[in-house]
Amino acid sequence: MKKPTSMLLEANFDINQIGETLEWKFSRKDGNGNPVKGRYAGSIYFTIGERMHVRIRAGGYEKFESFQVLDCTLITRPQIRSIAPGMLPTYAPPSPFIDNEHVSIKGASVQIPAQQFSRDKADSDDPHYYKKALKWDNHLTVGTCTGRWEVSFVLTVLITRASGETTERVFVFDPESEVGGGVAPTIAALNPDAAADEVACMPESEVGGGVAPA
Repeated sequence: MKKPTSMLLEANFDINQIGETLEWKFSRKDGNGNPVKGRYAGSIYFTIGERMHVRIRAGGYEKFESFQVLDCTLITRPQIRSIAPGMLPTYAPPSPFIDNEHVSIKGASVQIPAQQFSRDKADSDDPHYYKKALKWDNHLTVGTCTGRWEVSFVLTVLITRASGETTERVFVFDPESEVGGGVAPTIAALNPDAAADEVACMPESEVGGGVAPA
């Protein structure tokens, strides 16, 4: 089993954007968490025991006072782990994450405590574009059960403008809306008894109904 690492989920929005879609990215220091090339491009790979942190960044071409996280939810939708003729399919558990000292995992919807977000540094390469950031320094913990999940993220924020006016907005990223090529799981990921050390969250919208190991 690989040594547990840390994954960072970054979600960005513009305070004046018309749409609701967040810009998002999963990143790991070793660069292997979110491959952009090869067979598993477009997938998000976690290792067993990995810790996942969350960072939210707001920006705008007008100055604003602050933003506050009111609600932050990560939703995972389990995919088929194995299927055979004449048998019912088996699915991954509702969530790849497990209870830890910070969060209790009850099902597919994980509520990240809004009050635990704290101010973080927000660099900008555009001096005319103002940015502020909040980070959840606690973490979700990836469990030992391998499998495949689709993942969505819903964020409610309170934006305070320079004038003192406040606005509540809901932003989302739902990788289900981004159609990919369909990533096949490894044999280890499909076998619940295998000693695999990775699980995958899938941004694809079209996942084949008959998933079987090669």
